[in-house]
Amino acid sequence: MHRDPEFSLKPVAASATWLHRALLLASLILTCAAVSGCSTLSSLGLPFGSTANPILDSAKAISESPGRSLQLPRELETQPLENYLVEIGDTLFIEAVNFDATIRLPGDQIIQPDGTISVGEFGSWSVVKKSVEQIQAEVQSIIDVKTKQDLEAEFAKEQLRDQQTREDQTARAAQDSGASRPDFELADVDAEDIDVDSESAEARRQRELRLALERRIEDQIGRNKISVRLVNWDSQRFYVLGEVNSPGFFRFTGNQTVLDAIIEAGGLSSKANHHQIIVSRPTPCGSCRIVMKICYDQIVQLGDASTNYQLRPGDRVFVPGLTLIDDIRNSLKIGKTNSCPRCADCQTGCDLPTGCGQVTTEYSASMETDSAAVEMLAVGQ
Repeated sequence: MHRDPEFSLKPVAASATWLHRALLLASLILTCAAVSGCSTLSSLGLPFGSTANPILDSAKAISESPGRSLQLPRELETQPLENYLVEIGDTLFIEAVNFDATIRLPGDQIIQPDGTISVGEFGSWSVVKKSVEQIQAEVQSIIDVKTKQDLEAEFAKEQLRDQQTREDQTARAAQDSGASRPDFELADVDAEDIDVDSESAEARRQRELRLALERRIEDQIGRNKISVRLVNWDSQRFYVLGEVNSPGFFRFTGNQTVLDAIIEAGGLSSKANHHQIIVSRPTPCGSCRIVMKICYDQIVQLGDASTNYQLRPGDRVFVPGLTLIDDIRNSLKIGKTNSCPRCADCQTGCDLPTGCGQVTTEYSASMETDSAAVEMLAVGQ
């Protein structure tokens, strides 16, 4: 069958045209991305070296929606932790407050895997999930109870020895009396002849001994007051994962922010997508998720503390890797402002003095006037 040569070349020409357009578009994209600062193959979305740290769609959606993260503490607004409860691996230091204390306690106490610490002669005590104040009160109670029991046991032994001594003395006196008066019989002694005053004296003596014991117990307990301090909380840590140079877990000190965490992890890698960094806070199953988006560029370049959140134990800082779509969008500034909605509306420069000299009195007065005008304007709005 005869074919028209012009007809047979049309599909080939069309294919070549589409291929040429595709190559031209790819070249344009690569050129724009390269000019805008792409530095890795994975950031261009090429198959070799592609990112292994994608961000979940659900995590991204939660991080970009308004919610609880706006009320969380952050840089310039850091807050102390709530009442801290000790965990396995933490270290407590227990010591007597007074130098004349009669107790001896071990020094640093690392909370064991079973949640207990050793208090020397006072035994072991479970302390996990308790505050330092609660631990101090409980250990002090243990010491006070044992101190009282030991002193009462010692008093009972003294009483027993004293009674045994008096009985021996009475027996020897009876023997001596019997030797001089062999015809003396106990039956000859009338009950009325018993010295009532001697019984009263013995009762007073016992009361005085008991009062002396109670004073001794009170004095001993007062001298054996203790102090409990939390000296190490190694159980508390946070995590930095994804495209950072040294991912892992890090010791929580209480005042670290997201920027501190990224720096501790060695900074962002060349594959990092710094427009999609998030912080996830651990939450139980069935509760709402706390995922906070981090505006990294605004934090490091503008000093914007809006998303430089204060970390809490267990927080996960995740730095996803760049994909082709994210890289093109960021490089061509498509939706760049909306990528960080939490700090897009607060990037106004302050009216700073010119030059490098000290601020003059006139300038200071001008700044105060401007500040007052701004406050009045805000109130009026």
